[in-house]
Amino acid sequence: MDVMIWIFIAIMFVIFELMTNTFVLICFSAASLASAILNYFGFDLNVQIIGFIAVAAVLILATRKFSDSLHPVNDRKVMADRLIGKKAEVFKKTDKNTFIVRVEGEEWSAHSNDSIEVGDIVKVVGINSIILIIEKED
Repeated sequence: MDVMIWIFIAIMFVIFELMTNTFVLICFSAASLASAILNYFGFDLNVQIIGFIAVAAVLILATRKFSDSLHPVNDRKVMADRLIGKKAEVFKKTDKNTFIVRVEGEEWSAHSNDSIEVGDIVKVVGINSIILIIEKED
């Protein structure tokens, strides 16, 4: 493989890195440049490929912590998960075990096996699809 092909591959990885912002493809770009250097010094294609894999692996492992710091994990609760543990007011009983409750100003369908009446304050203990699971507040 010609040196220019490795350089072209390195440039393509840089372009893709700019589009994705993952900090992984830049490691492949550097590995491509290392393979281009091996090609320049006349090493066999198999050595160039092994060099590419080795340099890419070392760079990815070495920069993993830095890469993770660029994209911190978002552990905020989303959607209805934020309602677990909140108190709710029962304002409509639609069935023996099915209710409409108001939690933080929002109305939700709810289910409970407890003996609950309209006006009771309940606690959200879980979610099943879009239905809150509630228990009577002690």
